[in-house]
Amino acid sequence: KHTRGGVRSGGRAGGHWCGGVGSSSSGRILESQDMYFLGLLSLLVLQSKAFKTNFPDETIAELSVNVYNQLRAAREDENILFSPLSIAIAMGMVELGAHGTTLKEIRHSLGFDSLKNGEEFTFLKDLSDMATTEESHYVLNIANSLYVQNGFHISDKFLQLVKKYFKAEVENIDFSQSAAVATHINKWVENHTNNMIKDFVSPRDFGALTHLALINAIYFKGNWKSQFRPENTRTFSFTKDDESEVQIPMMYQQGEFYYGEFSDGSNEAGGIYQVLEIPYEGDEISMMIVLSRQEVPLVTLEPLVKASLINEWANSVKKQKVEVYLPRFTVEQEIDLKDVWRGLGITELFSSSADLTAMSGKRFFLSLKVYEEVLKAPNNN
Repeated sequence: KHTRGGVRSGGRAGGHWCGGVGSSSSGRILESQDMYFLGLLSLLVLQSKAFKTNFPDETIAELSVNVYNQLRAAREDENILFSPLSIAIAMGMVELGAHGTTLKEIRHSLGFDSLKNGEEFTFLKDLSDMATTEESHYVLNIANSLYVQNGFHISDKFLQLVKKYFKAEVENIDFSQSAAVATHINKWVENHTNNMIKDFVSPRDFGALTHLALINAIYFKGNWKSQFRPENTRTFSFTKDDESEVQIPMMYQQGEFYYGEFSDGSNEAGGIYQVLEIPYEGDEISMMIVLSRQEVPLVTLEPLVKASLINEWANSVKKQKVEVYLPRFTVEQEIDLKDVWRGLGITELFSSSADLTAMSGKRFFLSLKVYEEVLKAPNNN
């Protein structure tokens, strides 16, 4: 569904490795390790550099890391998948309608305190426009929709701004007809995610007290610049964090990739971890994979991840010959973002004290919480 996100997949490929340098006889291979699919977490950092925007890279990177840490604390034994861009856009639309303490909490949690008021909206618009250009080598669709209860007044200025910055579609609807509303919105989501997301909402998400619904959908599809040949995919044992084993298809290729080995600062022999960047066609977007040695638990590496470290990875990896084994995987995730936002300091928005009067002259608060992700990594895209 979304273009960027972090994936944490605890486990290791028994007896094999991912991102090792040289051949298996070179002696420089770091064997079977926990695989940390930071994946697309760093994509927004790389995107803003590629598109030469003036927006601070650290802002989105910090948001990515902060959200990841919140999810990791709540989901210690689960994969983690999320889209910083989707989160920023969705909350950006809400921010347009906020005033007072509600607005301050949103700007602070998103890392916008150092920016002039409104500067973040221009950035999100520019990034969306540049990312979805028809000249790109990938498919990236970003769509936003605002559903408003029939007869409920929405500020003309808010509607103007949400269309200007987020190109949002606005539609009046009768939320009391919850089954019909759910069917209608689910169809919209399917149409904008290439049918990857189905049954996104249910009738119980809406009712007579629902005034509006903000929906954001992002669909990304890109081909690896250097593709994994299907005939090279083989089945290997994959050992999970609980030491149980599953059989998974492992893709393989040898080629030149940006790769680096880094230290976690410890004096132990296992204090080295690997970073591999796999670009998509066009070199505008990459997947970054971080993996620790087999003897180093994934949980010891995760606390080190900071925005500055992501930038260091992106700037320090060097092109060299690499043999890559990568699991062919599909990850699906449903997240209650309300708990994440509360953990980051946004509390008033979800209470009766919420000030969304820039959206409407009436007082109301946010309650819809469903957020769903799908990430697939087959051989070629």
